[in-house]
Amino acid sequence: MDNAVIWIPADIDPVEPAVAKCLDYSRRRGYRLEGIVRGPWESVRCMVTNRAVDVLIVADPADLPSAPIPRIEVADG
Repeated sequence: MDNAVIWIPADIDPVEPAVAKCLDYSRRRGYRLEGIVRGPWESVRCMVTNRAVDVLIVADPADLPSAPIPRIEVADG
């Protein structure tokens, strides 16, 4: 089971619709939710780059910074 964090940018208001959308997505995917982070990109960037979380969930792709970190997959079989 992948662990996930929901990121809600600090400028999102109201926050409730974005949180509800992300919580529903996490539940449907079966992720182990580690928490919800509300703040600037820098508040979750280290979690992603250090692989502290498997999945970062956002409500809208427009919320991502202009240079997002791509998901990398290895074709091992």
